[in-house]
Formats: sequence, C-alpha cells, structure tokens
Amino acid sequence: MAAVDLSSAKVLVTGGGGFVGVPTVRALAEAGARVRVLDVADSPRLSGIECDLQVGDIADEGVVAAACADVDYVIHLAVLPLTQANAEVSLAFETNIRGSFNVFRAAGEAGVRKIIYSSASSAYGPTQAVPISEDHPLRPSVFYAASKAASEMVLRGLAGNCGFGYCILRYMNVYGPGQRAGVVPAIARRLLAGERPILNGDGEQAFDFVHIDDCAGANLSALISDANGEDFNVGCGEATSLNALVALMNQLLATELAPTYQGDPTPAPPRVGRIEKLRDLAGFEARVALRDGLAGVLDELRNAEFASAR
Repeated sequence: MAAVDLSSAKVLVTGGGGFVGVPTVRALAEAGARVRVLDVADSPRLSGIECDLQVGDIADEGVVAAACADVDYVIHLAVLPLTQANAEVSLAFETNIRGSFNVFRAAGEAGVRKIIYSSASSAYGPTQAVPISEDHPLRPSVFYAASKAASEMVLRGLAGNCGFGYCILRYMNVYGPGQRAGVVPAIARRLLAGERPILNGDGEQAFDFVHIDDCAGANLSALISDANGEDFNVGCGEATSLNALVALMNQLLATELAPTYQGDPTPAPPRVGRIEKLRDLAGFEARVALRDGLAGVLDELRNAEFASAR
C-alpha cells in the first residue's frame, strides 16, 4: 500500500505553522522527510522541529513558485479560516481559491509528484446522509465551504493538465491543543472557569470529532500510499453530541457544570463521515480516543491560562 519512502523525500507544507500544520510537519520530520514550510508568519510552535521555514503568502505567485522549487510532494493546508472567510469573502477568494490555484499550478510546473489537499466536510453542505460518503454531492452553503469545494475542482483540473498525482482529504470536526475557535475550546474554557457551558438548541447536535494528530496521520498516509485522484473523509466514524461532550469534559475535570441552552432546537441528523475508504486505500484509521484528546485540550488550556496569569 505504501509507495513513497519519506526518508528520501522533500515535502512542502503550506500553512505548516498552523493548527493542523504543526503536527503534520512534526510527523513528516519524524519520518525522515526534508520539510519546507510556507506560512504567512513565523510560528513558535515549530520550535524544535527540523524544517526550512519560508515566510510568505500563497496569494503571491512568486513566493509560491520559490517554495515549490525542488520539492517532491506538497501538502496544502494554508487557508483563511471559517469565520474570517465567511466575513471577508474577497480575501477568502484570494487566499483559499486563487492561493490554492497558485500552489497547484506552481507545483505542477515544478514537477511535483503528488499533492495532498486539505479540504473540509463542510464542502458537502447540509445533508440528511448518515454517514456521509465521499461520493455525496458537494453543495456548500457558506463561502468558506464553497472555497474548499472550488479548490477541489481546481486541483482536479490542473492534475489533468500537469500530470501530478493528488488526494483530497475532507476533515470532519477537527479539535486538539492549540485550537482557539470552535465548540470544543469554547466549552472547555467555560468549564475551566467554573462556568456552565452555553449550547445552542438542546445540545443534541452530534458531530464526528477528529484529533489534529489523526489529521496529520491521515495526511501522511494519503501521501505515502499509491492512492491517486481519490477523495477521503477523515474522521473517527462516530458521532458525539454536544451534551455528551460536556459530560465527558465534566468527568475529566471532576466538575458537575450542566450546560445552559439558548435558542430553539434545530433537528439535524448526526454529522459523521464514512471512513472505510481511507482505511482500505491508504491504511489509515484514527487512533486518538475522544477522552484522551479532550484531556490534552484541557491540559493545554489550563497551562496557557496559568502562563498568562504569571
């Protein structure tokens, strides 16, 4: 199943200083790859990880071309995140769509062998499917999701023109240490402060929570596999409600802070992905149990708050 020896490979990771980027860069370095990172800023989280950091914007064609020179593989993670992308759609277009085009074209012109593209399960849009399979139509309902779906199409088209291999990874609900926006850190911060978490509706909305270390593992598994032209869901394949998430964190903290609810419940099926394809074609399965992952999130937030209070 494995077709790539990373010990002799040079890999570019765009957005390598980011949330999913850092564990991906670390995993590549530990596998023996020579790693180049392109990010808009230096990241202290890359300290201690052997990599060649180039600071620059993927919206700059010249910067991207220089970053792609002499590399064998690209893992494209750089993105304007969800909230900002939906609020600033012009910037999101330049970064998420035009920037991705710049990366894919420059990689093709540089003779890169394979690209791993970090998409998102939000590209599927609202759906009643449980679980969501990779052949589900892409019907994004917000601009961030649309930018991900559009970049998938751009990648497919340029792969046809340039001849490089590729895989598309659609992450489910990603969480982990270092996350500052999203439902997991929002709940965790309130519990750590001794406050009741605030949930929308009745808290029964359920999601497939996948840890950043598993996203990094999926990136590497897709890269070294012989899979080509494939799209993969990345998740645990299990749905966890927000109420259950609160209960689990209460257990970890030995607290009993019940959530408060706001707004009317909006019935929706669990948002969970079918994950067998990634296992069958790339040999990957998520390994971080939700309880263990949440414990790491709580520890990191507790330590960060302690450090800021000193």
